[in-house]
Amino acid sequence: MKQFRFFSYIRIGEYMKIEIADKKNIFIFINSGYLNDTDLASKEDIIFAVKDFIIKYKKRLNLRGFYKVKVFVNKKVGLFLDINRLEDIELSNTVDLRVIVYMDEKIYFETENYYILPDRVDKYYYNNRFYCDASLVPNILNIVEFGSFIYGDMVLDILDNATVV
Repeated sequence: MKQFRFFSYIRIGEYMKIEIADKKNIFIFINSGYLNDTDLASKEDIIFAVKDFIIKYKKRLNLRGFYKVKVFVNKKVGLFLDINRLEDIELSNTVDLRVIVYMDEKIYFETENYYILPDRVDKYYYNNRFYCDASLVPNILNIVEFGSFIYGDMVLDILDNATVV
């Protein structure tokens, strides 16, 4: 699984961060505050919101072609989009999306700074970094620039090998 690192990113308002890794890979974090009208318990609502978002920003993101969009959902934190271009359609400005939604994926926040993590939450230490469940951080936008989000196999690796501090 990929890791969201926002060292160079586009910030759209207070609720979104976009990292364009290369011509074929884009990572987007959409804070749940932006998704007030979306039922994060409904895959259909999530798919509609993601498609609407991508179409709205397709020019700004320079999108055209066929894309696979993996959506990782955490109801308290928001959506994490992993957009991979599968095929480029050179003579067209159309965007075709295959959206896959992963519900209630464990999302952890990773940082080098122990002191920015909230008190009274389990913190883990592994490979010179600190981790905590991102859904337990009251205002994640205040610290997002000081770390990254991880999910999937990386979270399992941390939980198996880290020390609780």
